Amino acid sequence: MRLFIVLLLCLALATCSSQLPRAQVLTPASAELTGKRSFSLIAAEQAVEGDVPFAERYAQLEQLLRAGLSARGYQASPQAQIQVYYWLAVQDSPLDFKVEAAPPTPLGPYQAIHRLRDETGTLRIRLTTPEQHILWEGLVNTGLSPAKDSAELLERATQALLQQIPLASP
Repeated sequence: MRLFIVLLLCLALATCSSQLPRAQVLTPASAELTGKRSFSLIAAEQAVEGDVPFAERYAQLEQLLRAGLSARGYQASPQAQIQVYYWLAVQDSPLDFKVEAAPPTPLGPYQAIHRLRDETGTLRIRLTTPEQHILWEGLVNTGLSPAKDSAELLERATQALLQQIPLASP
């Protein structure tokens, strides 16, 4: 009986724990990244054309990136060897749910299809040389959406993506 209670408690704790979002490395670290330690952050307005979503989150994102890159051994510098481009985006895709049996109405199957939209916020970080050669690039789903905005979600997503960047080598 005790074993059952312990297992139930462990299951409850595991359910309540927050997990980091899964980051995706789009471009693995190139050999050029080795030995580079200084970085400069490039504002999203310079990386993306048009309006950027979640504009109010960029001040927080810049602080998170500076702290996270410093923790991985990189140093901010105006004469940087690495340019860090970062931006938030919204992936908007349709979701169609079809009901097995159509309702018995004159519209029939038309009412049996529910059209929804999936709006998922993403964070992309791209490390480049000053000559624009890509050194590393990654993407993570932030959990942010136009309907759900949270500083905690952005922090967890940023941490997950920064953990994928290789440590700075001396």
